[in-house]
Amino acid sequence: MSRRTHLLLLGLVVAVGLVIVAVAALQGSLTYYRTPTDLVTTPPSTSESVRLGGLVTVGSVTHHGAVVRFVMTDGAHDVDVVTRGTPPSTFRGGQGAVVEGHVLAGGGFDATRVMVRHSNQYRPPAHARG
Repeated sequence: MSRRTHLLLLGLVVAVGLVIVAVAALQGSLTYYRTPTDLVTTPPSTSESVRLGGLVTVGSVTHHGAVVRFVMTDGAHDVDVVTRGTPPSTFRGGQGAVVEGHVLAGGGFDATRVMVRHSNQYRPPAHARG
């Protein structure tokens, strides 16, 4: 084989190796976005880190000291969520949210992180609208 063929094969092996290393590194850090229906129909293992997205059901948010409980829905299924700590100040019922954590054995969700989804529509503050 020629020197050029050897270099081409070496480059190909290095590229494949880099792809394998990158995929392996990402496997442990990826969390997938799921809906309440996804969790009900195909529940992940309790050890798998999951992102759950949906609407916070109006009237479902309760605070008990550092524990906050609420229900997330996608319109078809509901999931009970529990988290510790203070959620973002814009967190409230009727708003979209994404929580990250683990599914509980009883079917609920233990959230380690709560994020509020914001719409892409800008609205000026009420006092500026005139």
